[in-house]
Amino acid sequence: MTEVKVCGLTREEDVRAACDLGAAYVGFNFSARSPRRVSPARARRLAAVVDGARRVGVFVDETYREIEDAVAQASLDLVQVHRRLTEEDLHHVWVPVLAVAHAGRAGEIPPPELLQRCAGILFDSSSGGGFGGTGVTFDWTLLETRTWPVPLFVAGGLHAGNVGDSIARTRPAAVDVASGVESSPGVKDRAKMEGFFAAVREADARCR
Repeated sequence: MTEVKVCGLTREEDVRAACDLGAAYVGFNFSARSPRRVSPARARRLAAVVDGARRVGVFVDETYREIEDAVAQASLDLVQVHRRLTEEDLHHVWVPVLAVAHAGRAGEIPPPELLQRCAGILFDSSSGGGFGGTGVTFDWTLLETRTWPVPLFVAGGLHAGNVGDSIARTRPAAVDVASGVESSPGVKDRAKMEGFFAAVREADARCR
């Protein structure tokens, strides 16, 4: 099955629901720009109820010290960096890094020597401030037929009604959802999450 990352989690009950439904990754947003921002202390409480999923921290402008504190407090398994990745990032961040590029901005894709050292690359919409959860899709044909040396994650405006088409076109290792399973920013809707996971399973069955 295409793996699912549920991002922008702010409530323990939503973390539990994501894990119950089979999420491979759960994401906590530490960016001050995001309406889904959680503090490291809050993320620690959320991380405590994670069952079977990898914990991902989302960062934009945060310093290495802030990232290190969040990694330690929330027991993060991955760090998702929404800025142009540098050698310095890989040197200072001591857990695997998920690189981010925004669709249509080829210059944001890390050079091969950096990308090969990442846990994956996530493509998101170029709209909405660069930190995810905007509800805006991008042209998936930009990724169609392309291959990558690391796992591909696709984000940006995904929901139960369109995730199947995204999977069919991009064949990602994982899809990333935030606003598409929410009733309001940071508040997940169990029924929408169930519908999203069902749509992913249906798409996988069609694409075999």
